[in-house]
Amino acid sequence: MDKIIIFDWGGVILKEYPEHYCDQDAIIETIKKFNNNLTDNDAYQLYLDTLKDENNRKISIFNDYESKYKWYERIHNNGKLNTTYEEFINEFTYNYNKIDKYEEVVNYIYTLKDKTNLVLFSDLIFACFSALENTINLNIFDKIFLSYEEGYVKSNIEAFINVEKKLNIKAENILFIDNNENNINNAKKRGWNTCLAFGYELDKIKNTVDEFLKI
Repeated sequence: MDKIIIFDWGGVILKEYPEHYCDQDAIIETIKKFNNNLTDNDAYQLYLDTLKDENNRKISIFNDYESKYKWYERIHNNGKLNTTYEEFINEFTYNYNKIDKYEEVVNYIYTLKDKTNLVLFSDLIFACFSALENTINLNIFDKIFLSYEEGYVKSNIEAFINVEKKLNIKAENILFIDNNENNINNAKKRGWNTCLAFGYELDKIKNTVDEFLKI
């Protein structure tokens, strides 16, 4: 098999559609547990405002304890949260594990195993990994690229260059499926085939895959 299909996680496998309990809900619930005086909007904005460190680097590219703790400190101090690092991370992970998956997408991915190579490419942060494991059997993938292991997020074109180098494959033989338009545009700049879709758009995903594999 000389082709690779690369799947995003959040929004394609993990539900983010507003009708469902989603990542934003999990984040708000986590923060408000430790400061219930915050509104939902304030809690989510606190999360967004503290994602980056003093050097404008996102927590999603870090996996060392010092960086993780500094991220917690930013949220803790700015939001006046009543918690410890361990309590906060455990609650964050617990709530993320409550997010449902697009079951039909997961089942469809399983059907592709014997037809092509499969890769996962996600910007999830370290505290979401157990939720990832709960949504899909990771053994189905030939390679997994996580931003906190690779040191790049998909808003950085270097993330795509890194994937190409490690997979050692021509851009024309890659199909990238993601729900974020900016990520899709970066993939297009590298010459990848792309599909901009959420998990609830399974027919769109299937049609693009069929065309890519010429089924």
